[in-house]
Amino acid sequence: MCVILQMESKGLLHFITCGADGDVRIWSVDEMDDPNHTCVGELALSVCQKDDKIYTSTGNNEIQILTHPAGERDGVFTRATDPFNQIVICRNKNFAAVAGEGMSVTLMDLDTSVAKISLSDLGAPCLSVAICPNAAKLAASTGDGKLRIWDVESYSLLKEISCFPKVNSFANAKNLCRLDFEPKHGELLAYPLKNVVKLLNTTTWAEEELKCPEVDADFSVLQYSSCGKYLAAASLKGDFVIWETLKKTVFQTSKHDASNAICGLMWNPKGNGEIVYTDVEGQVSIMSNCSRLQPVDNEEISTEVEKVDENGFTENDVDFGDFLEEEKNEDTDRASPEVLDFGTLDSPDPDARSVDEIEHLDPRYLCWNDVGVVKGYGLNSGDEANQKTIEVEFHDSTFHNSMMLQNFQDYTMGSIGKGALAVANSSQIMVIPLAVSNKEWYLKVEEYEEIVLVAASESMVCFAMSNYLVRVATIFGTQRGIVSVPGPPVCMAAFKNALLVAYHAGPVRNSDQNIIIKLFKFEGLNVDCFELGSALGPESTLYWLGFSDIGTPGMMDSLGMLSLFPPKCNTWIPFCDTTKHRRSPGDGFFVTTIFESNQTIGAIRCKGTVYPGFVPRPTVCELAIEPPFAETATDKTQMEMNMFTWSNLNIQDTERKYKETALKIFALACKNDLDQRAFEFMQLVGNQQILNLGLKYTTKLNKRRLSEKLMDLAAVLQEENGDADDTPKSFHSVVSTTEMQMPAQAVIKPRVGKLSISKLTPKTKKTKQEGSQQDFETNAPISNENNLSAVNSQDSLFSEDQSVSDETLKAYEVVEVPRNPFLKKQPTEKARDDLNETKSLTPIFNPFLKKAKKTGSASPLSLTDKNAGISYETPDAKQKSTEVLIGHTGSVLCLQYDDKVIISGSSDGTVRVWNVHTGEMVNTLIHHCEAVLHLRFNNGMMVTCSKDRSIAVWDMVSQSEISIRRVLVGHRAAVNVVDFDEKYIVSASGDRTIKHIDVFCKQ
Repeated sequence: MCVILQMESKGLLHFITCGADGDVRIWSVDEMDDPNHTCVGELALSVCQKDDKIYTSTGNNEIQILTHPAGERDGVFTRATDPFNQIVICRNKNFAAVAGEGMSVTLMDLDTSVAKISLSDLGAPCLSVAICPNAAKLAASTGDGKLRIWDVESYSLLKEISCFPKVNSFANAKNLCRLDFEPKHGELLAYPLKNVVKLLNTTTWAEEELKCPEVDADFSVLQYSSCGKYLAAASLKGDFVIWETLKKTVFQTSKHDASNAICGLMWNPKGNGEIVYTDVEGQVSIMSNCSRLQPVDNEEISTEVEKVDENGFTENDVDFGDFLEEEKNEDTDRASPEVLDFGTLDSPDPDARSVDEIEHLDPRYLCWNDVGVVKGYGLNSGDEANQKTIEVEFHDSTFHNSMMLQNFQDYTMGSIGKGALAVANSSQIMVIPLAVSNKEWYLKVEEYEEIVLVAASESMVCFAMSNYLVRVATIFGTQRGIVSVPGPPVCMAAFKNALLVAYHAGPVRNSDQNIIIKLFKFEGLNVDCFELGSALGPESTLYWLGFSDIGTPGMMDSLGMLSLFPPKCNTWIPFCDTTKHRRSPGDGFFVTTIFESNQTIGAIRCKGTVYPGFVPRPTVCELAIEPPFAETATDKTQMEMNMFTWSNLNIQDTERKYKETALKIFALACKNDLDQRAFEFMQLVGNQQILNLGLKYTTKLNKRRLSEKLMDLAAVLQEENGDADDTPKSFHSVVSTTEMQMPAQAVIKPRVGKLSISKLTPKTKKTKQEGSQQDFETNAPISNENNLSAVNSQDSLFSEDQSVSDETLKAYEVVEVPRNPFLKKQPTEKARDDLNETKSLTPIFNPFLKKAKKTGSASPLSLTDKNAGISYETPDAKQKSTEVLIGHTGSVLCLQYDDKVIISGSSDGTVRVWNVHTGEMVNTLIHHCEAVLHLRFNNGMMVTCSKDRSIAVWDMVSQSEISIRRVLVGHRAAVNVVDFDEKYIVSASGDRTIKHIDVFCKQ
């Protein structure tokens, strides 16, 4: 946005303009010379002139003083913690009214720079201000939609009117809400109200309206002519209307060629009926024939403005009342715009290098990143006697010592990487390799070329030219490549062998910068390129561009939104809104680095600006990487943000937190009876292990319908991922269901041990004698004698009465006479007779049973005996002591052991691993959501089956390193028994089927 002012100086007409490029330009229209321009900061918001001084408000929260007409700096008028949105000079008094972003209005003395009155706590930013000619009344428009008028002498509020659109910041305001007092006596105050202009009498508070039926857009800016006879107003769609204030009639109307919003206008003090205006695109134009006033010669004006006349007019206030004349062609006259050939004032986004090209700052930071800080001193000094130096500080003093360089070549750009320090001016670059500091090298460019950007990393040094070329060299000076970008380079950053370049791809469109970012990857002498686009917000500029600590491209715009480009996402994702961390609207954050691995951003909090100062030394603070979800204050949203961040970025040590957070979100939905949301969330996560834990949780809550859906989802996940590779996946990927890779060596049977366990019999069921005569055939074959399954006679635990479809019967061979290959060798006839005589189910020899008490023996699977557990004798025959392994919270249903470990399964759904020699529980495996009914392990692999109708295949690296390899689903009832060899897995289920699975063919 640009605002303008015009003035008289030594008989010559000048225009003074300022705008978003931070420049103040003084144009000499009569001589048509090139303008004098002075950069006052990143942004120039308002400008005004009094005598030989120019006052301009900048984005650095200060009002600078420039000399006229040279435009040289002459000091600072005032400073604040927030920007000043408008400055207005009193016509007849030596005062200036200032509208502040910090919800305040101040009336200041131009001679002493002291505030006469200060009106604060307005409730919203002040957008516009006006002061009457005699400084008796002060008016201001604020972002809360109100117009306020004060009496200067008594500081009292005279009038308050709600009439403007509400806005939270001047930067977001479309309507500038400009005000103006009638220049003669100041009794009337003009202000816009939608598509009309109100004239408020500040004495009687009566109002009059100025309308134009042809205009339906809201008026934004307005101004009285110097004589007060005419009032000009401009709308947001480029409409111009000029009224005769005495008659309250429309004198002329006009329309902007492109219908752009007008942001500033000023009457020509010569009285020739001309108006100079500017639009939001930065175009300055002149309209003529805007009044019936005859022009006045320059000589007459120059004699009048030497002093204040008796009517109180100064050099900018000329009374044209004596030169009124009726024109003959009143009906045919219209305001005719004439575009000045001054060029567009609103330029594309300037180079967004960190702070290195903010040329008005001295001293200034040339670079600040995760490696170190490069400072420049005396860079703006034109005196050769002043010493120009460059200081380099490293965050890690063990990496490299600090350096101080004499800047004899006037280097104005700098970059520091882990491999080298690079500084440059417009024609030469100097590089100092950090490994050998005395081997610096130089590179000059052609006379017609100009260096505009420089970047260094641990592997290369890059510098961009004004002719859109980017040259790349190694740390020690070998030129390894050159690339071209199709537009003026804006910003550049390097990381290892990768280079980010932002450039202008086209002109500004509706105040939106057209910036594209390209990523170049250099491998040897080859180069590859990817176009990333950009993530600039509306009407924003590029503030920062760089890489994270692991090489993810990142950028931040002037709206404070930091975005990352994760390679696996292939799009820009906003990950941090820095405006939520600032303390006042004028604060900003200067990003130094992104610690993606730690989920934080290193940034410097800048009070009232976006660039850090030198004194006191800035402190880097950490901002959390949190995508801007809705309702971030709730715990649910916080967990959702973390899940999204962990799923898309490479953050360390998040596997456990990911699972815990996922289960918390699932549990929260279940507790609130949002079963559809819970099921939907499990579909989004798609993790088999989290799904099984969630299924166990729903079972405890007795949510049967949701449990059934989750079981179906588990089967779907099994089918969808059946062709996936059996390779380690990230924690948030689906558990691999690819074919199992069996060991190449032959299967070695473990040492056969003696193991026996009592059969669990309910008290209300069969007697021990009856129980010994059921279920199994006595001539069953022997299979792996060291394996034992605890058989429970409760049918509800092992089988379910479910019908089996014909397709299922065709898919699997149905054995008419079931044979159990997993039973122990049947007892001999002699042993059978002994059993009948003793009428006991306890084997004759069981070294693993707990020593019987006098009151009677207790089953190790007893649910009532607190000492129940697994009892075994140590392998040493000489040692007669026994030990009880306690850890399961439910009945122990199955186990197997060898010379190193005992592995047991329980009704609590866990599989526990015990050390044979020490009796210590070394691992607990949680996967099944219901009782583990059987297990088998051999040669680095284990298979478990459960009542939850699933079979789990485990990889056994060691006792403590056991991970799930594959999950098999398909049975329609509890899986009671499972066995395997090097080729097949066989399972038997309560659904009356036996499934024979070819490990390699998955059939």
